[in-house]
Amino acid sequence: MKADLTNTEIDELDSLLQQAPEPLKALDVVSLDGYLCAVAVQPRIVSPEDWLARALDTEGSRWPAAGTDEAWLARVKALMQRRFEALVRGLAEEGGFDPVVSDLAAAQEQVPGGARGESQDEALSDEDLADLPTYSGPLMYWASGFLYGAQTFEGLMGHPDDAVHLAISRILRHLPVQNEEERTLVTELARQAPLRDDAHAIEDTVEAAVTLWGLTAQARLAVRTVQRESAKVGRNDPCPCGSGKKYKQCHGRA
Repeated sequence: MKADLTNTEIDELDSLLQQAPEPLKALDVVSLDGYLCAVAVQPRIVSPEDWLARALDTEGSRWPAAGTDEAWLARVKALMQRRFEALVRGLAEEGGFDPVVSDLAAAQEQVPGGARGESQDEALSDEDLADLPTYSGPLMYWASGFLYGAQTFEGLMGHPDDAVHLAISRILRHLPVQNEEERTLVTELARQAPLRDDAHAIEDTVEAAVTLWGLTAQARLAVRTVQRESAKVGRNDPCPCGSGKKYKQCHGRA
């Protein structure tokens, strides 16, 4: 089992992402962490090739980039995969994980993919930031990445279970509201499940992600089962009927 990234490796990954070749626009490491969590809790399994491409190019149409350095790409892929596997272990086995978060000062920079999954170049305004509770500062970029992942791959945002949407709302409450409906929802969440400080907000976000993992686990299991059952049987493999003969000597003769 591969270990989770160290703090030094997280910094290395962030630096590598900033070096993404033109014209790619990669996520920063904090947004990436939220994005990978959203990928993990999707009700359908997302292939590593798909989620890697959308992490390295948020516009989704220019990957792979011509002239990409193979050593750079291999290192980025290895670090991303290790972090993704660690998140899955935390969600599935440990009941939690330590998210990569920032601080409120970082909100003065641009958010890859937009604060609400919108234009790549859209920055947060002072009004947006003033509208956020202080405890949302460390989680804003993480929640932005989560929203990007939830919107990029089908299944989570269109899930029929209201409990799924409640858990999603607990994460997205750390983004600036865009309309009165969102404001009403965030206000109600603050009334029913108030957050005391940064630490409590991070704990609640992780609990919401773990809840999502549990709510969507059955759907992912069903997909895996179908994939195993429909796997192609080689002619020299044992016949699935259990006869003990090779497939080519049994049901494969037809």
